[in-house]
Amino acid sequence: MTTQERRARERSGWSMNGLNVEAILDKILGAMSTRTVVGEPMEVQGLTLVPVLTIAFGFGAGGGEAPNAQQGGSGGGGGGGARVKVEGVLVIKDGDARFLPTTSGGTLDRLLDMVPDLLQKAKIKVEKARQDESNGD
Repeated sequence: MTTQERRARERSGWSMNGLNVEAILDKILGAMSTRTVVGEPMEVQGLTLVPVLTIAFGFGAGGGEAPNAQQGGSGGGGGGGARVKVEGVLVIKDGDARFLPTTSGGTLDRLLDMVPDLLQKAKIKVEKARQDESNGD
């Protein structure tokens, strides 16, 4: 390939040994959407479970060439990596939603998560005691 041909190819998109790096990045970014960060909802025994993820990726590429064909050639390389981590699950039951992280929180976090359920159970017990009292039980 002549220098002129190579430069024309490079103008059409960031190119490295025939690979269009822009096209590769466009495909990676196109694959990332809200569906990849918030997974598809699943129905399990009356619960709706929605996985919540974090996605990270890195990509690097480089190339070089000698000033002329007599002093060598050209070369390049590239690489990339990705990580997907499940942060937790959004649990929806009877219109109420609660986020359950996959990482174990401290004792305080767990206690705070339990407060709404404990208050609801206490309310039910108080109402039942009042009803029993009014029925003369």
